[in-house]
Amino acid sequence: MLRSARRAVGAVALGALLAGCGTQHAGEPPQVITENSPASGRSPLSELPTAPTGGLARGLTLPLAEYETGPVDTYVWQVAVQEQWRSCMARYGIEDFGPPPTSEVSAIAQVNLAMGRRYGLSDVEQARKYGYHLPDDLPEPAHWEPEPGLESSLFTGSGPEVENGTHRGKALPQGGCRGEAQRKFPTPRTPEAQELALTVFEQSRKDARVVAAVDKWSLCMKGKGFDRNHPIEDLGAFGIQVSSPTASDEEIAQAVADVECKKSTRLIDIWSTQESGLQEKAIKASASALTNEKNLKDSTIAKARQAYEKAAQG
Repeated sequence: MLRSARRAVGAVALGALLAGCGTQHAGEPPQVITENSPASGRSPLSELPTAPTGGLARGLTLPLAEYETGPVDTYVWQVAVQEQWRSCMARYGIEDFGPPPTSEVSAIAQVNLAMGRRYGLSDVEQARKYGYHLPDDLPEPAHWEPEPGLESSLFTGSGPEVENGTHRGKALPQGGCRGEAQRKFPTPRTPEAQELALTVFEQSRKDARVVAAVDKWSLCMKGKGFDRNHPIEDLGAFGIQVSSPTASDEEIAQAVADVECKKSTRLIDIWSTQESGLQEKAIKASASALTNEKNLKDSTIAKARQAYEKAAQG
């Protein structure tokens, strides 16, 4: 279930990125979108959480998080990119360039989702409300593309309104306004850290203390009437379809029992502690590659944060 859940999170996030960027290239990190709030209404960066805000995983982070591009990083990066788009397009007379503003509400939801479900459900209040379904604070993004014609030509740097890299005698950046933003705010990819996190997670599943804690969780679930062997196994085998519109009463009852058993067995505490230790060892073993990747990511995010703060000030 974890791999499928994480892939689902990634799919939601990546789909949001592509919707928000229109012709932005695929493969860029996840971003969150589509709440039409003005830039001046953005929260200070210090108020944005980087760890779950509720449930058994509240405040929980892992060592590799420092090296990965997280939901808040990608949110801040996308704000900076969109502000750069608007600034560039305004130089050519397009004052109301229209990509939907990124949403900090969705950014926070993805923070809670990424770590809050790493070991399966961890928030009993969400379990009571949604069962195993994803919360409804991850809105479906609306697809966006630049308007055909002049707007698209200025944005991409290519089209009938562009001649020899200029528009009405005024030079365009290479690749248009999109290209200018890409050069100023390169995509903060961290594939080394992300791949290592997946590898270490699989190792942590086999840790003796984790296996023992999972066994205790399974016994607890059986005591509540649910024949479950592992908290991240395929739910479809138990008749739970998370793609259905809403959770059934049976699903909600099982989800609540799931979280209660995690609490009584301290499963999340034990698992995260063991995974943290394994991650620390992995970081030492891959220090050079991780540090180089992190430095590039941090450089981009630092510039993006400056642009975010400027946009937040209006």
